[in-house]
Amino acid sequence: MTGKPIFLSLLLCGFAIFGCSIKASPPLDASLGMEAFERMGTIDQRNIALALFLDPKLRDLTVEQSIKIGDFTFDVGKAFSAKLIKALAYNFKTIHLITTPSYHGDIPVNAIMRVALQDVDVNMGVKAGFATVGTQAYSRIAIRADILDPKENKTVWVGTSQAKAEGSHEDVGQMSYQEAGRGFAGTIGDAIDRAIGDLLAQMSKSESLRTYLIKWERENHDQ
Repeated sequence: MTGKPIFLSLLLCGFAIFGCSIKASPPLDASLGMEAFERMGTIDQRNIALALFLDPKLRDLTVEQSIKIGDFTFDVGKAFSAKLIKALAYNFKTIHLITTPSYHGDIPVNAIMRVALQDVDVNMGVKAGFATVGTQAYSRIAIRADILDPKENKTVWVGTSQAKAEGSHEDVGQMSYQEAGRGFAGTIGDAIDRAIGDLLAQMSKSESLRTYLIKWERENHDQ
């Protein structure tokens, strides 16, 4: 009877010691989750050309976490940017990615959208029980966006979005760092989906923005 508790204890100790040497960068899913679409509510692609500026602090954001099972790095900015571009593509016919807050391209655009990071908070942990290993994760991301009419040089819409997600997973005996990383990445992805879905929902509900959307579509129709 004494063999099993000792064996389990050794497994858990080995898990913790082995994990300290691990360095991993679990991939974040760049596809939009169903929750993002549910939060968006209305999807209506308009014949509008939008120039999109992603602030480098958001676009290049990486999050690092050092816990018992190792050191994890997540490319949050890349995943967020890819998801946002896909969400906007459902609502605007043309998206131009720009590297400065103002647009100087040869192809005319109707609007300029600028998106910046306000805050991010990620916490991850591992808890070892008598015969189980569990992970817990918390992610929160806050963003700000505005849309400008370049002809009028006027801000026509401003929105902020803050979303969080929590997740946990438990296994008997050992848990691989790959499995833990997937769980952590899933929680971050959920927070991103919620933030983007909420932001697009605000855009669709804005009466002032709707007025300009109609105006821009008419301009394109008359050309």
